[in-house]
Amino acid sequence: MAYIEFKNVCKEYNTGEVSIKALKKASFEIEKGELVVIIGPSGAGKTTCLNILGGIDTLTSGEVIVDGVKINKLKGRKLVKYRREDVGFVFQFYNLVQNLTARENVELGYEICKNPLDVDQTIKKVGLTKRKDNFPSALSGGEQQRVAIARAVVKNPKLLLCDEPTGALDSKTGKQVLKLLQSISKKEKTTVIIITHNNAITPIANKVITIKNGSVESVKINKKPKNIGDLEW
Repeated sequence: MAYIEFKNVCKEYNTGEVSIKALKKASFEIEKGELVVIIGPSGAGKTTCLNILGGIDTLTSGEVIVDGVKINKLKGRKLVKYRREDVGFVFQFYNLVQNLTARENVELGYEICKNPLDVDQTIKKVGLTKRKDNFPSALSGGEQQRVAIARAVVKNPKLLLCDEPTGALDSKTGKQVLKLLQSISKKEKTTVIIITHNNAITPIANKVITIKNGSVESVKINKKPKNIGDLEW
């Protein structure tokens, strides 16, 4: 059994008389500790996949299993516990609390979990020890994204779900962020899932899942993922 099983997942959104099929029997498997890139054009269903994996959206039919738990069956407190303790989210636009310092933003993740990592050690891992007392407005885009990653990682999550984490960054800064995510996957054995429309980053992944029109078009395994420094875009 794979660590993550996404099995024949369908998702329909109903708005009045109109039904939109965001996912159509989408299936894939992910192993523990893999860095996975989910690629596809805008509107393909990538974010819907991520939100269902993260327990912040529900499926219409199908099944999603993470580490032996059917997360589509979780309700109430059990679902909240899953989102709080097992999943770390990283968004395109950081979602930092502006009136808190970098360290205080990371502490938000620390305070809601059962077995969090050390705050200052996590900040050190993302290279922001000297900037931890700065507010987001005093940080660059790349630094803010690293704070967001630290806030997610300090939870010690099973899954690190990243929604276009380099979408708001220039290529140089984007590479720094991807290097950090790749390192977290390798060294911490955290399962990292990145959704993007940028094909250029797919060589860094252990697995590349292509989604088109709500369906999984292909699953490609990279036996020798490349290092970030070898990429160009």
